[in-house]
Amino acid sequence: MVYFVVSHFMKFLLMVTRGLRIYGRENIPRQGAFLLISNHKSNNDPFVLAAATFRQISFMGKASLFKHPVAKLVLGGGLKAFPVDREGNPRIVLNQSVDILMKGRPTAMFPEGTRNRVDDSLGEFKKGAALVAIRAGVPVLPVAILGINRKGSKIYALFGEPLYPPTNTRENVNAFNLEMHDAVSKLIDELKGKMD
Repeated sequence: MVYFVVSHFMKFLLMVTRGLRIYGRENIPRQGAFLLISNHKSNNDPFVLAAATFRQISFMGKASLFKHPVAKLVLGGGLKAFPVDREGNPRIVLNQSVDILMKGRPTAMFPEGTRNRVDDSLGEFKKGAALVAIRAGVPVLPVAILGINRKGSKIYALFGEPLYPPTNTRENVNAFNLEMHDAVSKLIDELKGKMD
């Protein structure tokens, strides 16, 4: 309930203040778990994704953000985020994501691993998201966000068609990681053509 209040409020706020434009919502699976992957430009990317989707998405958030009571309420209750210790064992983070997906809850990851503030380029993807999707056996929903880090610009989000993971082998993880990167990269290029 809190999630939908927050996401609808964010959608209204972003449409009014930043002219949020959303494309490709028909590609969002209506039921079941999926892994949403996106380029990462801003700390506000999760809010844009929550506003742009009609499904409840779980997000990762660095553990230190959950120490403040208001942030904990907004992140944990509002955004269904779960704390991640970035200095800890990466397998724990991957296992948390797989567990959430196996419970049927859509989850979001930013495969670049950190914010990439360099123009509209897409950084290299770490393999964690590909591994999570393959281990959980869920489709991957690629999305591109542009304009969020440009002052006064409209914000644009474009959802692509779901990608379906192969079986779990090292070669398949590498190939699927590249396929995911290519999908988001193509969405960025397509989205540039839709910008005012």
